[in-house]
Amino acid sequence: MSDHPTAESAEALRERARRLVYERLALASAAIWAVGTAVLFFFTVPVVEHPQRYIAVAMLIPVLPATVPWLFYGRISEALTQRWLARRDES
Repeated sequence: MSDHPTAESAEALRERARRLVYERLALASAAIWAVGTAVLFFFTVPVVEHPQRYIAVAMLIPVLPATVPWLFYGRISEALTQRWLARRDES
């Protein structure tokens, strides 16, 4: 079985592009959240007896920047699909 993209239909390429973009955005979001949480833990969670509120805030605030890449999910996956279709048509 060949992995050559010319054998794929436009819909198959679109699904492949969407899956690739989904996986990459999930990784980017997880990294943004983890780094943001670590930074906030380090700088904002004081050494107190009951830091539960500080921990909750430090874990929730990075959710907002971690969602930003998902605003462009459709655009990125469509651009990737168009690029793959153009390459397929060239060959």
